[in-house]
Amino acid sequence: MSLPITSFPSSALPHQVQLTSKGFVEKRRKGPPVDLSKCALLEMVQYVCNPPDEGVPEVAGQITIRPVVRLFRRCANGLTVETTAWDRRDQGKAESGTKADVKK
Repeated sequence: MSLPITSFPSSALPHQVQLTSKGFVEKRRKGPPVDLSKCALLEMVQYVCNPPDEGVPEVAGQITIRPVVRLFRRCANGLTVETTAWDRRDQGKAESGTKADVKK
């Protein structure tokens, strides 16, 4: 049986990273608060074969391979957190701001 994992929106990640759990009890992480934006950004590329959103391949035996980019933040205290959705959310804001500047 797998461990229970709490789901939360990417906007709550900065708060959730401040917590740790032991014996199903959450408590505040030791040390100073973690600022994810100051942690080193790392990237890992994984690959998915025949992605389900593309449906069944037209040719029998055809394999479609697509990259999946995942982003992580590694902090000085050794904490490493996947921040793909969180970083892309911020990137979307920056891109929309850039597009607005171009329209002017």
